Amino acid sequence: MVRLTRRQFFGFVTSSVLTPLLGCGGSGSIIANVPPDIMLPDEETQLASLLQRQFDRLKSLAETPNTTLRIGVPVGRQQEVLAFSFRDDGVARYRHLRVVRESTGEAVNLLWGWKGLLPSVMMVDDAGQPVKRSGRAIEVGFVDLPTQGRQALDLIAAGVKVAAIAFAIWLGVGVGRAVLSAIGFLAFNAMVLGLLAAAIGVFLPAIKWVLDNITLDDVERFFRRLVDDIIGLLREIAGLLAEGLP
Repeated sequence: MVRLTRRQFFGFVTSSVLTPLLGCGGSGSIIANVPPDIMLPDEETQLASLLQRQFDRLKSLAETPNTTLRIGVPVGRQQEVLAFSFRDDGVARYRHLRVVRESTGEAVNLLWGWKGLLPSVMMVDDAGQPVKRSGRAIEVGFVDLPTQGRQALDLIAAGVKVAAIAFAIWLGVGVGRAVLSAIGFLAFNAMVLGLLAAAIGVFLPAIKWVLDNITLDDVERFFRRLVDDIIGLLREIAGLLAEGLP
């Protein structure tokens, strides 16, 4: 993809985010009335505390392909469920995160891409075709964000922002910004854990970059930070999303 200017990038988010969350006829109800494994609250302190406790759960998910973690997402008075799982086959030859939106059945695979000199997160369907909103493929790169620090925790935080923006584009209007930030938090860290669990012999530039810059200990430290630190990150991402939302 052509690199967007900051103005063009947030214009993309603004136009894409108008796509309704529930789609045509979507009810937002839980499949078979089975409660999700995690329910994301709206209140930021509760949300940050919940995220802080998810390292072991995500690590187990990343180590066990084809198991599922169902995450409840509040959408007004309704609820969406996103089902996270990992695949070792299909659209990529490395362990990658697949997310199903249960209200519509739409599935996206989160793959590693490369924009400029840094990685990107892109969404493709189960046929390997780019997932699009407003006619544009969903791919968000580190280069699309303001300059970040180079320490491992800075890079993880930047990746969380990238993933949150991608989910904002995919899910569209209706999901609160703090919750979108939390989804990005879980998704990006899950993607990294998937690589750390099973990326031997994979030499794609983005994957090499991740493995050269982020370790399992770094991811665990990211989760073990103070709740106030996580709240600060959620607020920062919410502010970033607000620049591209009406």
